[in-house]
Amino acid sequence: MTSLFATNAGFRRSWTASTLSMMGTRTLSVAYPLLAIALTGSPSWTGWVVCAATLPGLLCYLPAGTVVDRVGPRLVMTWCELAKGLLMAVTCGALLLGSLQIEHLLVVAFAEGCLTVFSSVAEIALVPAVARPAEVDTALAVHETTVHAVGLTGRSLGGVLYAYGPAMTFLANAVAFLSAAATLARTPVRRTPARPVRLSLMEEIRVGLREIWTNDFLRSATILTALINLVVQALTVVFVTHMTQTRESPALIGVILATAGVGGVVGALISPQRQRIAGKVPAYRLAEIIGLTHRGRSMLLVHTWVCAAALLLAVTTALSPGAFALALLMIGVAGGLSNVTIRTVISRVPADKLARVAGVSRLVSYGGGALGPVLAGLLYACADVWVTTTTLAVAMVTLAFAATMIRPFRKGLSPGWPPQKA
Repeated sequence: MTSLFATNAGFRRSWTASTLSMMGTRTLSVAYPLLAIALTGSPSWTGWVVCAATLPGLLCYLPAGTVVDRVGPRLVMTWCELAKGLLMAVTCGALLLGSLQIEHLLVVAFAEGCLTVFSSVAEIALVPAVARPAEVDTALAVHETTVHAVGLTGRSLGGVLYAYGPAMTFLANAVAFLSAAATLARTPVRRTPARPVRLSLMEEIRVGLREIWTNDFLRSATILTALINLVVQALTVVFVTHMTQTRESPALIGVILATAGVGGVVGALISPQRQRIAGKVPAYRLAEIIGLTHRGRSMLLVHTWVCAAALLLAVTTALSPGAFALALLMIGVAGGLSNVTIRTVISRVPADKLARVAGVSRLVSYGGGALGPVLAGLLYACADVWVTTTTLAVAMVTLAFAATMIRPFRKGLSPGWPPQKA
């Protein structure tokens, strides 16, 4: 990993820009609700601001993939970061002048959310464009590690910045986003995809959908990841609600939830050496013998069974804080490994379709994560915590058995890596 930064200026600059962008996005996720409460004192308005910031994830991923494939990832990401920086600067100015109203914050949150979606899709397509072919796997692992690491630190940093005043948060983000844009403008790209034939927006979106549907691995992995996200996010909401009702410390809840991010960092870090490490683990050899991993190539099935084991652990220990932290750690490690596998396969999609495929994959995954808390809330309202968690655990175990026993699905979860060129 060190040699990748030392010898590849393009990757080094794109990674720096991505880190600045992700850090800004995480700090804003804390600043928006805090500022909404400060402006209105209304939980209702706060909910609308959070909704405005998250709604673009459901609306923009598909068109973002098309735009990135048409224009190019570096250019799209550069302009998005520049626009976000200017938006933050204007918001900071309005705060200092005392003229920012809740309606303005709604517009800012929605606009920044839209730009972030476009930038994040461009970011996915940019990694294989700046890395040498033999470096792509390592580059994706480094990027996935950064995603989890920033997730751990970004929200804490957002709270610290906000403590110095709301304007400080938006000023810091203006600097971060503008710095990211300046860095991207000087980032060399090793390959530029051929421009696709210009079709209508809907037809180009359908191309991305077809590319995923006709790829056995991406089709199976996308469906499976969405279902896993749904169940895991639902369980997380149940846990937080249960801990709150039993008057546990908010600090303890935050530390426990952070273990998923720690696991993600570990999983992404070890991903490049996964096969070498797995070969030394007796349980992994057993899984390979019984066909669970299909000759050791599928991380997705391992991920599913780890999640099933984690949910069973949470249920059998009655959502004990220590056991739940271990369960999230397990899920995080498997998720980090699994995400790198999926992103590696996406990176080998034809370059002129890569962003559209990434957009579809992100949308389905995001949708599963967004639907989970809603279903958990409805289930929890009709039953107690034990029934809710047991239902989720049974659903995950059933999913793991289905993915293992349905041969076409299990076979589709093994990508079968083609050789990489140096």
